[in-house]
Amino acid sequence: MVETLGVFGAVALLALLGWLGPAVSALGWMQAGAVCIGAGLLLGVPTGVVYHWRLAAVLRARECLPARWWLRPVSLHGRLLPGERRSVHRWFFLGGAGFLLTLLGCALVVWGVAMVARG
Repeated sequence: MVETLGVFGAVALLALLGWLGPAVSALGWMQAGAVCIGAGLLLGVPTGVVYHWRLAAVLRARECLPARWWLRPVSLHGRLLPGERRSVHRWFFLGGAGFLLTLLGCALVVWGVAMVARG
């Protein structure tokens, strides 16, 4: 379900860019992209740190935190008990939202650069 919403969101974003593309200058797209990148990093980096801290704390308390756990932390979600998932997943999804906002910003910057290159 989440993947389907992601695809619809991406298609809607591309349609919106095609519709608004000529109405906004290339510099405007690049500035909007820079703002999205900054906001995404401000949201994603701290929440990502808290996510990793919470995941480690919860699993360490039950002594089931493997060595080098930070290399593939998502694979450890199956070890979380139902009562623990909410406190960890909240930060996971917030960090993911920050990452997506950063990617949106990168796409907007690329869109602006493509407008400049196209002439």
